[in-house]
Amino acid sequence: MKHRKLGLCMYLGGGALLAVAFGLLIAYFGLKSSEEEEIPALLWSGLATGAVSIVLLPLGYLFTTRPTKELRERFQTYSALSPVEISDFAAEISAMRAAFGAEKDPASNQFFIRPFAGSAYVSDFGVLARGQVVWGCLVQANDTLYQNKRIDILPVPAVILYSPDAYFDADPLELKHISERLYEGKEGNFLRNESAFFTNKRLSDAITNGREVYASCIMVYRPHLPLYKATDELLPVVASPAERSAFALNVKYWTKNFAAYYVNGGSTGRDGMFEI
Repeated sequence: MKHRKLGLCMYLGGGALLAVAFGLLIAYFGLKSSEEEEIPALLWSGLATGAVSIVLLPLGYLFTTRPTKELRERFQTYSALSPVEISDFAAEISAMRAAFGAEKDPASNQFFIRPFAGSAYVSDFGVLARGQVVWGCLVQANDTLYQNKRIDILPVPAVILYSPDAYFDADPLELKHISERLYEGKEGNFLRNESAFFTNKRLSDAITNGREVYASCIMVYRPHLPLYKATDELLPVVASPAERSAFALNVKYWTKNFAAYYVNGGSTGRDGMFEI
C-alpha cells in the first residue's frame, strides 16, 4: 500500500500547488493591469508551480488507482470460486457479523472519499463502530460499479435498501423484490433525481408489505467487493437508521460461501479481469 499512499500525497500535493499557481498568476496579472509595478518573479513562480502540479496530478492518480499485487492475486482467488446455493442466509449474515465484530481496528475499513458535492454527507465512518451488519440490496449505482476496467480505488455512489428487521436475516431475497418494485416506479419517486444524496428514507408499508425498510445513498469502495464490481444486488452492509451513513461490508469479513454465491450469482456475470 506504500505506492498508494505516495500517490495520494502526490495527488493532493499537485492539487494544492495548482491552487497556489493560480493565485500567483492572478496576483501577477492584477499588478500588471494596475498602476503598481509588475513583479516578473510572480509570473515565473506561478508558471513553475503550475508545471510541477501538472506533473504530480497524473502521476498521483496513476499511483493511487493502479491495482497492487495483493489486489490482483485476490481477484484471481475470487474468480476461481465455483457457484454455490445458499440455504441458510441467516447463518451467513451471523458469521459475517461475528467476523466484523471481532475487528480490533474499525478504522482499517476507512477509505479516501471522492471529493464531490454530497459525498461527504454520506461518508461518516462512525457507523463502522456503531452500526450493524445487515443484508443490503443495490437498487441503482454509478455505471463504474458494474464495469470491468482498470480499477479505480475512489468510491462510487449507489442507492441501497437495507433493514434492521431480523426477518430479512433469513429471507434477504425479499429485499430484491422490494427493490424491483421501487425501481419500476422510479419516474415517480425519489430515485428519479440521480444526483441527489439522501439517507434513511423509510419506504412505505405498501411497497414493503409492512416491513421496516430504508433506502440510502452510499459510497461503495470497489476493493471492498470480491471482483471490484457489483456482480449481484444482494450484499452485506454496515448500517443503522440512527446513523447518517452506510457502507458495503469489506469482503475480508465475508464468508467464503457467500463470496462464491456473490461472484457467480449476479446479472452482470464475470467477463474477465479488469484492465491494468
